[in-house]
Amino acid sequence: MGLFILILLLILALTGALTFVLKVALGVALGLFLAVVLIAGLIGWRIRRALLGPRSDWRRVRGSRIEVLRRGDEDT
Repeated sequence: MGLFILILLLILALTGALTFVLKVALGVALGLFLAVVLIAGLIGWRIRRALLGPRSDWRRVRGSRIEVLRRGDEDT
């Protein structure tokens, strides 16, 4: 089996198709790596959110003096 793979690699190298095969293999490996990182980050975020609860501190603006008017509240 090892001899078959070696002969196959030699044939691919001689015909110039080895670079294409390596590019495809690198693309697949990079895609799988990024998918695993994304899934691990998503799982970690969900676990943190389940343990600590939703954080809404960043939405609060302390000391803000902005007044929001609803329709019908204008003095026209």
